[in-house]
Amino acid sequence: MVIRESLQNPQNKEYIAGSYFLLCAGVGVLAFLLTALTVCFLPIGNDEKLAYWLIAFGNLGACLFPLALFDAEQLQVEAAVIATICEVCTLSALAFCWWIEWITVPIAAVFFGAKWWACALIGLADFKRRHRSFRPRIDHSTLLKLWRSARVLSVGTILNVAPAAIGVTLTRILFGPIQAGLFAVAAFVFRAHAMLIGLLTRTVYPHVIGRFGETLSFKRRLFAAYFGVTLTLTIMAAVCSELGIRYVLPKEFVHARWMIALMLVAATVRVGGIIGNMYLIAQQKEHQLTVIAILSVVAFTVSLSLPIDIAGGSQVAFSTIVSAAITLLSLVGLSAPPNSESLE
Repeated sequence: MVIRESLQNPQNKEYIAGSYFLLCAGVGVLAFLLTALTVCFLPIGNDEKLAYWLIAFGNLGACLFPLALFDAEQLQVEAAVIATICEVCTLSALAFCWWIEWITVPIAAVFFGAKWWACALIGLADFKRRHRSFRPRIDHSTLLKLWRSARVLSVGTILNVAPAAIGVTLTRILFGPIQAGLFAVAAFVFRAHAMLIGLLTRTVYPHVIGRFGETLSFKRRLFAAYFGVTLTLTIMAAVCSELGIRYVLPKEFVHARWMIALMLVAATVRVGGIIGNMYLIAQQKEHQLTVIAILSVVAFTVSLSLPIDIAGGSQVAFSTIVSAAITLLSLVGLSAPPNSESLE
């Protein structure tokens, strides 16, 4: 939404940025408080509760990373470099702790939380260095405009990511820690797939909003790019997962293969909905996106409650496929503006 507004109203960039930071900080604080309260009532150990609290605090830092500002300025590579450095440092620290046998769930959560805060602070400093005269400001009318769109879009976004985001927790509560550990591996593969598709989306989204975004030739190239990248990522994820199960993970994780396969299907199906959602946001159809997201979560909940003979986390994975399939509704007419050229 910030990218859309920045490109359509470049004269208001400073006010859009100020409103962006204020809204994101508010959402981060609210998410922290809700998570901290909810975790108190979950039937899990104190170490796990502490980890959730630390992750929620780290998420507040993640909310302040100026990713949308980098994207609006076509600085995706710079943002990716910052994120990559933070990721590599975090992974190295975790690997070292594992090597010296000094790793616990709360310690891992500390590293993840610190990574997000470091990423945000470095990103803010770098963006300020590149735009020394840039001063985020607060304007009531801009803030109100963004809030009206954000409150609708936020609901849709939260519902869209909910099935994948809460999969491990649901599996832990419904099927126990062993199945949760297996599903966590599959969820990691899903998130890696989604992250790389997200990078493609961030790269092309400013062009979707641009003057050629609605032309038939652009849409054909867009679908071709997504098809090629998705096919490549799915094959690579399947191969790398198999190598990881065979040569890296303990033998108990061989049972995660079925879950990984299901989650890769879900990740592949999900891409179609991402393309449609881009056009819904570009056309300021946030309400339609939210309707699709509600249908998606309902489908996830219903399929999860069915007495399907799939053990443990695999049922959560199956429900994730159903949820991803529902998001394809965004491609069935909803993302096409009136009197536009048909993709066919």
